[in-house]
Amino acid sequence: MIEHRLRPLLEPRSIALVGASARPDSFGYATLRNLASPHYKGRIHAVNPRYDRIDDIDCHPSLGDVPGGVEHAVLSVANARIEAALVDAVEAGVRSVTIFGSAYLEGDTAGSNLKDRLQGIAREAGLLVIGANCMGYVNYTTGARVTWMNVPEEGWFDPGHITLISHSGTCFLTLQFVDPRHRHNLCISAGQELTVTAADYIDYALDKESTRVIALFLETVREPDAFRAALDRAARADVPVVAIKVGRTGRSAELARSHSGALAGNDAAYEAVFDHYGVLRVDTWNELAAASRLLAHHKEIAPGGLSGIMDSGGARGMLLDLAARMDVPFADIGDDTVETLSGLLEYGLEPVNPTDVWGSGRDWQDVYTGSMKALADDPASAMTGIFADLGGLETGGSIYLELCEKIERETAKPVFFCQHWSRAMDPEMTRRTAASQVLVIDGTETFLSAVRLAMQRRDRVDDSPGDMAPVPGEQEIERWRQRLAGAGALDENEGLTLLESFGIAAPARQMATSADECVAAAAAIGWPVVLKTAASGLLHKTEASGVILAIDNEDDVVRGWRDLTERLGPRVLVEAMAPRGMEMAAGIVIDEQFGPLVMIAAGGVLIETHADRRFLLPPAGRASVRRAIDQLACRTLLDGVRGSEAVDVDALVDTVARLSVIATTLGGFLAELDINPLIVHPQGCLAVDALILPQAHP
Repeated sequence: MIEHRLRPLLEPRSIALVGASARPDSFGYATLRNLASPHYKGRIHAVNPRYDRIDDIDCHPSLGDVPGGVEHAVLSVANARIEAALVDAVEAGVRSVTIFGSAYLEGDTAGSNLKDRLQGIAREAGLLVIGANCMGYVNYTTGARVTWMNVPEEGWFDPGHITLISHSGTCFLTLQFVDPRHRHNLCISAGQELTVTAADYIDYALDKESTRVIALFLETVREPDAFRAALDRAARADVPVVAIKVGRTGRSAELARSHSGALAGNDAAYEAVFDHYGVLRVDTWNELAAASRLLAHHKEIAPGGLSGIMDSGGARGMLLDLAARMDVPFADIGDDTVETLSGLLEYGLEPVNPTDVWGSGRDWQDVYTGSMKALADDPASAMTGIFADLGGLETGGSIYLELCEKIERETAKPVFFCQHWSRAMDPEMTRRTAASQVLVIDGTETFLSAVRLAMQRRDRVDDSPGDMAPVPGEQEIERWRQRLAGAGALDENEGLTLLESFGIAAPARQMATSADECVAAAAAIGWPVVLKTAASGLLHKTEASGVILAIDNEDDVVRGWRDLTERLGPRVLVEAMAPRGMEMAAGIVIDEQFGPLVMIAAGGVLIETHADRRFLLPPAGRASVRRAIDQLACRTLLDGVRGSEAVDVDALVDTVARLSVIATTLGGFLAELDINPLIVHPQGCLAVDALILPQAHP
């Protein structure tokens, strides 16, 4: 197998700690103790001219004095010494480094360019760098513990299946060391990513057989193309990616920018990228941990809905309310399951899912296991378990867990224990659950969020070749590329003509510069018509009262033309009146990081007042477009409400898919493309107004 290029960084055969210390309370000592773990089989060296030996490890004056050379150097030095230490590493032939300190140095004599200088040194030398401003990494499969944080020995080096890549040091610390149920094969605190980015780490993780899930905490993406390629590889390998991406709000994005030294990016673009590659986005560490653990479980959830038992009717009501709000379906159990439950439950308990199984407590263990087994065996059940509280080993928690483990051995489906609330568990119970094959998650809402994401991934329908909209001939595409690259903006008529070239329907229309031409055009098109000013440079006609609707006779055409001419000039577009329907909006925007994005939104003023919109990363086929439309708040209106007729959703899907083709083929020549309104009516979809602004080219 070809060696991954990050092997010297994350699987080094030798590690030297620059800044090693014998002081027990120092970073240099804590890091050296981690590196000296018996789980790591490579060579460990200490570097500090003040010592000959620290504990049982030889200490050398410099990296160049280490016999046999060093593959990975850990720079645990003061910020003022980082640059010199990095130069020493290059001169010593080191292949990779971890930089704990920050690449921003207060009082730096060269101004604020330390980060640029470090990056330049590392790139010129071809150095692989974790950091700067990071907490290092822990590779559980090789035993390399390149961090100053205390890594517990007991139980932590039975590697798990989750790779955690984090721009947050606290997230790196909390998800890795606080709860032994979160089992990782690799955890990385990426820091400022001087030469190695999240995209590289994802690619490395995908080379590891132990990786079942990749969990991300992102402030930014520094290499968008490489990031997309890594997510594409994960999607093709069927490895789930779960992500927190901060920067949804302006203030959060601003702080992320100042913290990481890079743009946090447009959040809408990240939504589009994540949806395109099936990344499951979460908001909290609880959700990140729970979803990762469920998706890393050795059993995948089956088709169908959730099932489970509990010991409280009131808790069941809360559970059902939460599940409905979070769109988590419960299994519609069959008659055989109902019959089995009826034979187990005491009088007054209903044989429904979820099942309240607690009556008088008579033979309760048999009732619990029999009910769980019946639910697990039901074809409509995706996974099953218990909703309750474990408590401690002495308060019956171990019995609960043993009952779940019995069913887990008898079913091919995942078995869970969901605690009603999140709280600090008894340490012994925590260790007991960490060793169990049963998935134990704290907090009903956290558990349901994980289930929802797992079901979302399970039920996702990706684009097939047949879902992609047709692409015009190369000659037609080149014609529009040349037009967009030329001088001058497109007027509405030309913009609608461009859309028609890609198969997007637009109303019949003619340009006119006199009253007689307007009358003739209206007669040819057919009544009623719309008059629109075609004044050069006027981007928003409605705000200038430049649109007159529903004209159905010659006299009104003449009056309308005169009105527009007196105020806005003689150029007018005569257009067929669109049929009644639902107003939507669609378009193409250019994101600074990820390039062209396709937008679909509620139309008219709703696009401004409700911000009801979704973005797609092209190429996007009909399956992707339909998924985006289904996520709009206005989606139910398309099916008709309060007596209104349902509109042609398939035509809307096709239109947006064709817009994706424009984004793919002409995106580099566009500054903006806006269709508003896009009228969706019972018989089709019509682009009524188009604003197309070419990209400014030198």
